[in-house]
Formats: sequence, C-alpha cells, structure tokens
Amino acid sequence: MSQNHRGQILVGVTILVMILMILVPIMVQWSTDETKWAVKDQQTNTTFNLAEGTVDRGMWKLKSATGTWAAAAAGTVIPGYNLDTIYTDVVGAEYRLRFSSGPLPNQVTVFAEARDLKSGQVRALRSVFENRAIPGPILSGGLVSYAGTFDAHWGPIMAQGNIQISGTAATRYSPRKFSKQVVTGTAGNPRDTSGMNPPNTNNIEWWSDYPVPDLPIMDFTTMRASATAMGTLNYRTNNNASGAGKCVGWAGQGRCQSGGNTAASHFHATTCHFFNSNNHAQSKSNRLWYWDNDLIMSGNMGGPGCYRLGLYGPVIVRGNMTIDSGDCYACRGPVPANAWKEYTKITAATNDTAALNQYPADNGLRTNRATFSHGGETWAGGPIAGNTDVGIRGFIYVGGNMTFNSLSDVGGAIWVVGNVINNDVSGERVNIYYEPNFNLPLLNVVLGRMTWDEVTSTSPW
Repeated sequence: MSQNHRGQILVGVTILVMILMILVPIMVQWSTDETKWAVKDQQTNTTFNLAEGTVDRGMWKLKSATGTWAAAAAGTVIPGYNLDTIYTDVVGAEYRLRFSSGPLPNQVTVFAEARDLKSGQVRALRSVFENRAIPGPILSGGLVSYAGTFDAHWGPIMAQGNIQISGTAATRYSPRKFSKQVVTGTAGNPRDTSGMNPPNTNNIEWWSDYPVPDLPIMDFTTMRASATAMGTLNYRTNNNASGAGKCVGWAGQGRCQSGGNTAASHFHATTCHFFNSNNHAQSKSNRLWYWDNDLIMSGNMGGPGCYRLGLYGPVIVRGNMTIDSGDCYACRGPVPANAWKEYTKITAATNDTAALNQYPADNGLRTNRATFSHGGETWAGGPIAGNTDVGIRGFIYVGGNMTFNSLSDVGGAIWVVGNVINNDVSGERVNIYYEPNFNLPLLNVVLGRMTWDEVTSTSPW
C-alpha cells in the first residue's frame, strides 16, 4: 500500500472518530432527554387522571343526597368542598374541590385540583353538571323498540337495554341513541353490527356500551299526595257502577257516547276513563295528574268543539295507559338550546345545513329557535302545521304498557316501564317533542355533565 493510500485512510478514520465524538454525546443526550420527557409525560398523565378522578368524587358527592345538590345549586357553601380541605386518601397524591352554583339555573360547577406528590405537578379541571332526571324524550330502564311510527325530537333516546331501530325509522338518523347495551338497525340501514365489541359508536347518531345515566327514583308518595290536594287523583269521567259505565262529564261537555273512538264499551266500570281532557276546567293549569291503576284517555274525534286530548302537567299512571283520541292542544313551548345536536345527520342522504326548517324549530346550520308553536308551524317532511299540536304537554310515566289507538303527539317526555304499542292507522307518526326541566319530586339526583375544561390553578395550596 502506498504512502498516499495510508494517509487517506488515516484521514478518513480521523474524520469518522471526530463525527462519532460529536454524534455520540448528542445521541446520549437525546436518549436522556427522551427518558425525561417520557417520565414527565407519564407524570403529567398521572396528574391529569388524578384530576379527572377528583371531578368524579365531586359528582358522587353531589349525587349523594337531594339536599346536597339543592344546597350546591343554591350557592350554599358545603364544608370540605370550598377548597378548604386537602384530601390525602389517594396514595402519592392529594386533591381538593370547590362547588359553585350556575352558570345556569339547576347547574353546579365543580372545580377540581390534584397534585402529584412525587413530581409536584398540579392539574385543574372545571366541569358543569346539570340535574337532568329526564335527559331526553324517551327514557327506558329496558328495551326501546324505535319503530317507523314514532319520531322523537330535540333530545336523545336513552335506554339501559337495547335500542332496536326498525321500519322507516331506520332511514332517519335523528335523534341520537344511547344504549347501555347495543343499538341495532336494519339490513339496509344498519347501526352497531359488532355487538358489545368495538367500534361502539359512529360518533354521529348511535352509541352502544354507553354509560347511560341512572334512572330517576320517583317520590310517588309525594306526587300522590299532591294530586289528592289538587283534586286530580284517579280522576274519571265515567261512573264506577257495574255495566258499561255511563259518562258523567261536566256541564255541556258530557259527549262521551257519540263519535269516532268513544263507543260505550270503552267506559269500563273498573278502569278510570278521562274523556275530553282538552276542555276540563283545570286542563291547562300545569297540575299533576295521578292514577293508581289503568287509565284510558279519549275524546270525540267526529264532534265539534274539539272534545279531544289537551292536558298540561305531569301524568303519572301506575298501570297501563291507552290513548284513544286525537289531540287538540295548541301552545308555544320551549325548545332546548342544543336541540340542533340531534340533527347532525337527519337522513342517510341529508345533513344539517344552512337551510331552515329541516326539523322542528330549525333555524339554520347548528342552530335552532328558542320556541316552537305546536299547532301553528311545521317543518320539511312533517305534518301540516295544524297537526303539530299535542295531546299532553308534560312528563308521562307509565308503570305498565302505553298503547296509542289514535294519533296524539306529546310535548315533554315519556318513561314507559313496559311496552309502547302504536295501533294508529292514520299514516302519520306520533311525534314526541322533548321539553326538559320537569319539576318532579325525586328521591335521587341524576346528573349530566354539560361542559368540561382544563383550567389553571390560581389558589396556593
């Protein structure tokens, strides 16, 4: 090998050694930094998870008693939940909470902070909870069979059991459906096809294996006492003698024996029958109506004067409930501010756009009006404006089965323990317009998280 070649090799080796001398420390530093970053990231995630757990503790405290929620919602300071106590029951961490009322009525803001004792990191979260015992137009502790003859508006359908979408309802992609089990569709319009296995949602319309809120526990004793005081307990327009049951009615309105769906056989001696609720003297007074057993509600479909259904106030039926007449209650009711969220996808081919009236109270893209005139306005594909009136405006609880023998819409929400059966043959759908914030006596607190934000801790520990 020549002298020149040896010199070139030496130069190359020297350059390589110099490069390694430069790169190796950098690589070591990178490795060290990456380890630090990984550890810091892990610590950050740990602290964040601790903060989330602190929010959960606050939520469970608010749910622990109706009095606790009422106090927090009223702005009353609750000892231990005003950043005045540092809790240390979590190994390697400490946390504290503060409750404050609002920002809206029936809401409480939970401010939660957590600190990792090893790293000293602090993370803070702020969540707003609302006491929403009835979170949507249809609530079920079991199965919901959402067939083509029903249409729910302005709020989600929630069920502890499966939600089975069938018929023409499968072609409509509103409202949202949340099931603790599985949401199923049809072969042509499927939803969850993997059961409880992921994916459990399309993030648009349906969610399976979802933590559906607890069902409200109703204070039936208090409600029955209220109905007794108001004269609305087991109200009936048929007598309780044996035989077909003669209609009693009231002055000028006892028309029970004539007209379409009002045959004498409907007036059972042992079943409460409420005829022509629309013209009852207290029907629009927002009273609580309570029946211990079965109830039939009917009216004179063929007669003048609108002797049909029209009732404002909570309806509690501990047995079966039958709707045997059309509706005749025109009113302007509130629309939830976030009702538009139920219509991101309206049908398989239609999304929410800037167009108006794609759904009830639609006011354009991602916005809706604050009120809707039942019996005075409609929407694209809906019934004529005169047919958007309602038969009952308020919360309906049915302890048995609910049967629709005639078309009658509802403004409020329905909780049916048994089955919902629709025998109406008019060709129109039964519309359930969700109207929230029912004033119901409950024995538990059912919370929904409205907002969630990470914030900066401003108070020293």
